[in-house]
Amino acid sequence: MMKTEITNNFDALVQALELAITAPTDEKAQALTAMAEQFCAGMDELEVARAKKIAMENVKGETT
Repeated sequence: MMKTEITNNFDALVQALELAITAPTDEKAQALTAMAEQFCAGMDELEVARAKKIAMENVKGETT
């Protein structure tokens, strides 16, 4: 994951999703997932889907 400045809930959601995906334990992943759910409150489905796509691309980019 690249270090980026978080300036809004969308950026926070992407970061929380990336951290949840790469969390070392299920407990940490669950906590980060709960945090991500809070960040996406008020977003429409398209925004959330875009955040998920970006997070997955960022995580996959690290492992290749």
